[in-house]
Amino acid sequence: MAEPEKDADVDPVEEKDNQPPGKPDDEPAERGEDTSRRGILKGLVVVGSAAYGGALAIPGYCFLSPDEGAKKDATWVRVAPLESVEENKPLRVKIVGEQRDAFTASRGTLGSVWIVRKGKEISALSAECPHLGCAIGLGSKAESFACPCHTSRFALDGAAESGPSPRGMDALKARVAKGWVEVQFVRFRQGVSDTVVVG
Repeated sequence: MAEPEKDADVDPVEEKDNQPPGKPDDEPAERGEDTSRRGILKGLVVVGSAAYGGALAIPGYCFLSPDEGAKKDATWVRVAPLESVEENKPLRVKIVGEQRDAFTASRGTLGSVWIVRKGKEISALSAECPHLGCAIGLGSKAESFACPCHTSRFALDGAAESGPSPRGMDALKARVAKGWVEVQFVRFRQGVSDTVVVG
């Protein structure tokens, strides 16, 4: 059987309309290249987003983690000769050491502590009030410690007696080495009833 001859005058647009639906007539040669570009761009967006999220999450974790300062042991700081500390007469001493921030280190005053001697026993108390961090001084009759900011009072052993302080004075580790009193100086979180080391 002979095939019908195609009419030479058939419009190419009509011929396209006669193709089955869903089958493209001419796939562009760049289609595979186009999808690989999109895949690369999607991958770059994912990697960039992960890097940005990590850049925000790591400092956030360090800021919110309460025990970051506690993980690192404090160094012993030599504060006063033992003979300068009189029995039952608290001595306030400045802690001088290295301060570090993100990029620099400098030597300066870190804070101060009260040294108390009872017989051969030496104890050290942070001179920062646990309420809001004001400097704790010795009471008028040298029988107790007092915070001038909000009138908190503490016994000579650091126990809270009155005022808004949520806890007693913070005790620090102290020892005598080669005739010198040494202290492990750390800072504590203020305004909370628990003793939490922050640095």
